[in-house]
Order: sequence, then structure tokens, then C-alpha cells
Amino acid sequence: MIIVKQDEKMKLKWYLLLFVAISLFFAALVMQQMILNLIVIGLALYIYKYGQPILFKAYDERRKQKIEEVTTVRQAAQEVLNSGNLFKKK
Repeated sequence: MIIVKQDEKMKLKWYLLLFVAISLFFAALVMQQMILNLIVIGLALYIYKYGQPILFKAYDERRKQKIEEVTTVRQAAQEVLNSGNLFKKK
């Protein structure tokens, strides 16, 4: 018996829903159905709002960490430039 974690079940659910949305999008393109496109847009917004934190949790954490590091470096550089100690000789 395969034991699947709750997180993996949630990811699988959202990936399947994303696959359905993409499939409907291509079907709407081929059939040129505007109503189907509106349904796909609604589904995409739903996935973006509720599924994005589950699907891209690790990516969001890495991105947030990188942004914090860049902000720290930027603040340090700004302090050095504002203090004027960068080009002064001792």
C-alpha cells in the first residue's frame, strides 16, 4: 500500500486542475469558443489565488530569501555611499 502525504495529495489536485485549465484553453483556441475562454480565465484565477501557494511554495521561499539578501546588500551599499567613506583615503 502506498502512503501519500497530505501535501502531495494537494499538489496532485492542483496539478490536475492546472492540466484541465490548460487543456480547456487549447480546446477553446481550436474551437474558437469565447465562452470556454471565459471559463478558463475564471479557472486560472482560482488556481492562481488558491493553488499558487501550494504548487510553488518552495520557489516562493527561495525567492523571498533572495529578495531579503539583495535588500540587505542594497541597504549596506547605500549606507556606505551616504557616509562618504568609500573614496576617502586614510
